[in-house]
Amino acid sequence: MKKVVSLFILLMLAVSVFPLVSAGVGLAWSQETALIPENSNACLTYGVYNPWPTDSYVKINLSESLQGIVSSSNASISHIPAETSSNDSIPVKFCFRTPKVYPENCLLFNTFLCSQNCSLPIKTYEGQVEVMEVSASQLKSGGSGGSSTQMSISAPLRVRVECIKHGTDYSIIYILVGIIALAILLWRILKKRKGSDKKVSSERKSEKPQSKRKK
Repeated sequence: MKKVVSLFILLMLAVSVFPLVSAGVGLAWSQETALIPENSNACLTYGVYNPWPTDSYVKINLSESLQGIVSSSNASISHIPAETSSNDSIPVKFCFRTPKVYPENCLLFNTFLCSQNCSLPIKTYEGQVEVMEVSASQLKSGGSGGSSTQMSISAPLRVRVECIKHGTDYSIIYILVGIIALAILLWRILKKRKGSDKKVSSERKSEKPQSKRKK
């Protein structure tokens, strides 16, 4: 009786695994985490392959938690040819633009004379890259999955926003002081030139014309 039960379990396992062996997709990656400075761009690349003897059709999705920082991607790839090895995998690139997430300590109007001590915990956007195998007819009709989905695989993807530590930048103060000093210097030069012109004009007016002598 035990032999019959064991044989039945092995048969059920073989039947359930067979569709995944006959056709399917694989997902490869060398990096699942990116450390990106805030207000910067970076990309992560995943590879989709199909080592099986039958073509596969897929839909590639990115978790909603990562959608807000995606700047571009080529996740519209849908056809994975048969016998595509992991070494020849089709690259799927996701590029991200990190927002400014760490508040600075500013001395003037919350905008100028700012410093950053990076005292807050690092901000992480975390989700998954999901590859769903679908039928060719479903892909053409624009279906979203459901009963036609044969299998799906996923891989983690994390974007960590790097805080850049810096001290207070006083360059704007130096620029303002330079502009004020230059303005004062120009004002003095113009005032001195104007005073000289008035003096010359008054001297000319004070000169009387010489009277002609009679013969």
